[in-house]
Amino acid sequence: MPAWNRTLFLIINAPPHASPLLVHVAWVLATSPILVAPLLLVILWVRGSRSRRGGLLATTAAALLAIGINQILGMIYIEPRPFVIGLGRTLIQHAPDNSFPSDHATLVWTLMAGLIATGAAPGWGIAMGIYGLGVAWARIFLGVHFPLDMLGSAGVSVAGWALAVLAMRWLVPWLLPAAEAIYERSIVLLRLPPSLVPRAATAPIPENR
Repeated sequence: MPAWNRTLFLIINAPPHASPLLVHVAWVLATSPILVAPLLLVILWVRGSRSRRGGLLATTAAALLAIGINQILGMIYIEPRPFVIGLGRTLIQHAPDNSFPSDHATLVWTLMAGLIATGAAPGWGIAMGIYGLGVAWARIFLGVHFPLDMLGSAGVSVAGWALAVLAMRWLVPWLLPAAEAIYERSIVLLRLPPSLVPRAATAPIPENR
């Protein structure tokens, strides 16, 4: 493990006198991506323009593929978590598995890349990028990741940019009609408000170029 990785970790990691409020904020940031990421995609799908749904599907596919890349990287580069080697302070429970890279940061930053690259929601993509910085800080602050893990996640998110573009071109034309059909059928079966289906839903699906 590079010496700078440990040094930077100890600088960011929570000190003994850390404010309880700051620890709570860090806990929220560190644990929320699993809820925030899918919730954002669902809200953008339901409330956003139908013309952007292809980009949302591509972004979702990119995020899933990015997490898969993480698993492969984790088998190539094994890095124990800080608390496993007795380094720093750990303020959140976590399994003693491989630390590299961070799935939470990868998920958030890949959503950032996908939402911007596909044009599905560039503004929200920028917001997710900023949120991802908070997630990265929080997981180091709480003692479950090293800075190097976040660099790995940033690299995977760059790949996520390309994955989203490729998914937009090759997967979306096949998946979008089925996804919309399932969604609209679910609205009927669950007796949800018809307003959840945009009027443009019956329009032809635009060709992806």
